[in-house]
Amino acid sequence: MSNTQIIVDEFRWEDLSLTIHKDGEKTEDKKIIDNVNGIIQKGEIMALMGPSGSGKTTLLNMLAHRANPKSSVQSGNIYINGKLSTLSDIKNLSSYVEQEDSLIASLTVQETVDYSARFSQVDSQYRKPLVNNMLEKLGLKDQRNVKIGNPFLKGISGGQKRRVSIASQLVTTPSILFLDEPTSGLDSVASREVISMIKQLAKQENMIVICSIHQPSTYTFELFDKVIFLSKGQTIYNDRVDKLVKYFESIGHAVPSYINPSEYVLDLINTDFNNSVDPMESDSVSEKDHTLQALIANWKHNENCQTQLTEARELETSKSSSKTMRTEVNNTWILFHRSLVKARRDILTYYVRMIMYLGLAILMGTVWLRLGTDQKYIQPFINAIFFSGAFMSFMSVAYIPSYLEDYHSFKKERLNGLYGPLSFTVSNFLIGLPFLFLIALVFSIVTFFMCNFHNRAVGFWMYLMWLYLDLIAAESMTIFITTLFPNFVISLALTAFANGLWMSVGGFLVPANILNKFWYYTFYWVDYQRYVFQGMMFNEFSYRNFDCDSQCHCMYDSELSNQCKIVGNAVLENLGYSSNDKHLWVGVLIALIFAYRFGSYLVLRFKR
Repeated sequence: MSNTQIIVDEFRWEDLSLTIHKDGEKTEDKKIIDNVNGIIQKGEIMALMGPSGSGKTTLLNMLAHRANPKSSVQSGNIYINGKLSTLSDIKNLSSYVEQEDSLIASLTVQETVDYSARFSQVDSQYRKPLVNNMLEKLGLKDQRNVKIGNPFLKGISGGQKRRVSIASQLVTTPSILFLDEPTSGLDSVASREVISMIKQLAKQENMIVICSIHQPSTYTFELFDKVIFLSKGQTIYNDRVDKLVKYFESIGHAVPSYINPSEYVLDLINTDFNNSVDPMESDSVSEKDHTLQALIANWKHNENCQTQLTEARELETSKSSSKTMRTEVNNTWILFHRSLVKARRDILTYYVRMIMYLGLAILMGTVWLRLGTDQKYIQPFINAIFFSGAFMSFMSVAYIPSYLEDYHSFKKERLNGLYGPLSFTVSNFLIGLPFLFLIALVFSIVTFFMCNFHNRAVGFWMYLMWLYLDLIAAESMTIFITTLFPNFVISLALTAFANGLWMSVGGFLVPANILNKFWYYTFYWVDYQRYVFQGMMFNEFSYRNFDCDSQCHCMYDSELSNQCKIVGNAVLENLGYSSNDKHLWVGVLIALIFAYRFGSYLVLRFKR
């Protein structure tokens, strides 16, 4: 890989336990992990195995210093080269491949792996051959230029996505690699090849590899150097793979010939289906539980368990335990570049939205087509202004799926120490600005002239400015809500509700002078749609007059009533808008945009 990798000679853990505290006096605490020990040397690969719910993924997360479940207490120690490890050490020295593949659909296989290498500071002269070599070893050479894909974009298969996830972390040259079900979605041949390649890299690069795995084939199982079998959070076996058969034979559970040893042990320790056994065979249930307890007791008193940790040397190291991370500026630039590539290709992110807004513009332009200067057009003008700002804001919900993809990618990459929330927040904000401006420009060109808004050059650019700020504020609010609740249905519902709230209290549906005091003194003042609406109202009505009816009856009194005309300012005053504080409103909008973005950053920064 690269010459910057820091070697971890030994990684071990002592008496690791995780207890979930239950609410209520009648509910006992539950131990998820119960005094588990382990040790692994550089160049070795270890498997964590056990039935579903045995605690193997929980143990993997504990070793990687990942957040534990709420109301849980962790005990025990984890050491790197004989010294207590910290979250910072693990982030700097390790990578973690999660079971779920959080990849960006519009990037190609090669681009996905290449960006991971960039974030991890792989030198440019090594990066390309390293990426190409990794793709070849993982059987992805022919798919290098294929997009990852999603339900709307044809791409690679699920098994290939699994291999891309592994390649993306291997290319970051970790000293310790954690893998959660790396063979999930792969057939037996692909599983064997992937584990074989990881084993080869572990030896070549002096890397430590620990992975949870479910029922590997015999050939794949024998590729591991060590294995820990867990059942109900307790250790059944924790030693070298080549000693497993002899150990179980010594305690009276010989592995039958031609049987996969891992499958035999898993069947021996799996008590998940006790309740499904025929009630007439209840003795067999008790026998299986008894067997499990005997296996746990045997291991606790086994000489290997007692001597394994005491034989480990306390290693001293003069190597640095931290990577030299890129600056936030460089990380932001890399993220911006990747987001730009995604934005150009992602149909849902901007292209579909552009079509949606164009359709909305044509709808608005044809409904409010060529409004005239008679007083009967005053209310349609006001309605058109409200519609343009409110519904452009409302349609920001279309960005939620794309942002969720970025968010899940960020979570994975942040936990692997590639970059932080500041880089993500800034790059996400910057990448949206030109696209949102293009959307606002197209919408303005169509609607401004079709609706016959006051035809002034300055008026057009002011109209565009208000819509642009409206879009930025709407997207910032959408991102804040989605960051707080990163679930599509929940974030969609809450964003729609928030937009409905802003529409209701913005001063159009209910004038500010009769708005309920609660809404007036709370949400009215932080309603970004309100400032957009007011700005667009002054932009339209401050510079035009309207004709009264044929009988010279005027809807609004003004200084031109004796000429059968209505001054636009009279309309504004009647609606409670007395002064044009557009500079203040722009400032408030910018402050609200900053508040939403900063709020998103804080959520990303402190959310577990």
